[in-house]
Amino acid sequence: MGRYPLRTAMNSYMENNKRYLAETTYAERGRKLRMMATRFEELSERDPTLESDPAKWTEKEIAAILIDMRKRGLGIGTQRKNLGHINAVLKFCGNGVVSKMKAMMPHTLPRGHYIRGPSLTEGQVSDLLKATDRMDGWTGEIARFTVSIYAFTGLRLSELRRAKREDLDTKSWTLRVSHPKGEGSYGELRVLPIPTPIRSTVERFLKVRSEMLAKKGLLEVEPLIPRMNGDPNSIYSVNHFEKIARDIREVSGIEFDFRTLRRTYGQTLINKGVQLQSVSLMLGHTTTKTTETYYCRQDMNSAKLEVLGAFEECSQGRKFNPPVIDRKNGFTGYV
Repeated sequence: MGRYPLRTAMNSYMENNKRYLAETTYAERGRKLRMMATRFEELSERDPTLESDPAKWTEKEIAAILIDMRKRGLGIGTQRKNLGHINAVLKFCGNGVVSKMKAMMPHTLPRGHYIRGPSLTEGQVSDLLKATDRMDGWTGEIARFTVSIYAFTGLRLSELRRAKREDLDTKSWTLRVSHPKGEGSYGELRVLPIPTPIRSTVERFLKVRSEMLAKKGLLEVEPLIPRMNGDPNSIYSVNHFEKIARDIREVSGIEFDFRTLRRTYGQTLINKGVQLQSVSLMLGHTTTKTTETYYCRQDMNSAKLEVLGAFEECSQGRKFNPPVIDRKNGFTGYV
């Protein structure tokens, strides 16, 4: 297995699964596994009794990883995901120690479910956009553009990060999703409308983008959001986008991330009466069940207004007949 058996096993696992994973998933999983390998190597330096070969790991190595994650303050959801990645590598090596621990000692493993945060109100989205006006330079331009696009098109984080300049059409005001989730398997290309409220922001971004490329002696590059502090033909990393979100949180004082804006987009459409099927198509879901369960439901305020509206119609002269649920022998039951 060489000097670094864990890295060797992880590389073999990734190569074996490469054809089954989307490009972005493959890159992100590889990055996480490398980070976990580095962390375990640091743990091994402090405790030489830890086994380096993952095929021979026992509860001791898993416990060391779990304790380390807890000490670093990682959330339950992150702990579960990291453990899942480790377990996949161990199974690849023929080691079922994590499965054994789940069966025999479930209380030692991270438990709980990831809870999606609430969507934002229209007022909060407006405040976010106002806050980005206080951010300078190219970072400020990206901040304004990303908040607008995520909140008004419902794109996934990677779908905008990997978008191409040719995907954005300001004549038809549409944005083609050329790299959807599940690309190459279940993912489908979709074309999203760019609503009127953010068109001026889009035009501003494209203008500044062109000016900055011109200063570098470039007429055009492929990425819609190019790296201006490096190679403009490359795209920003997930970490860089998350840093921009942190900067926006600090300036605005509003707790959110770009995934929150995707949920906000779906919830806003539902609240405005757009059919669930249409919202599901815009979000790129394969079924409406995902849309309804995890992203958007009719909120209480809009439900109350709808109910009040129904009774208002009755008070304005329309006859209201309570629904009959049972009629037998002259007796009537009501819901």
